Amino acid sequence: MDIRDLKPGMGNVDANVKVSDISELKQITTGAGVEHKIIELKVQDETGSITLVLWNDKIIPIKVGDMLEIKNSFVTSFKGDWRINVGKYGNVMKI
Repeated sequence: MDIRDLKPGMGNVDANVKVSDISELKQITTGAGVEHKIIELKVQDETGSITLVLWNDKIIPIKVGDMLEIKNSFVTSFKGDWRINVGKYGNVMKI
């Protein structure tokens, strides 16, 4: 799927993307007191760019320039920024 076709609320999203930027690893605590690790990547294809969010065990060693295959992810909006999230049933791997 092309990045230009993504919209918040979409599920079962598969895409091949290139990593263009990587945030620092963050520790967050939910309102329920559960701690999570999170990393945000800026990824792109020939149609655009979007933030990719990886949580906990979905975080893999990645560097700028890596190509990733994303499977069964979903799109959300956070503070007006559209994001691809790789949740419990999704997968991300280098290609």
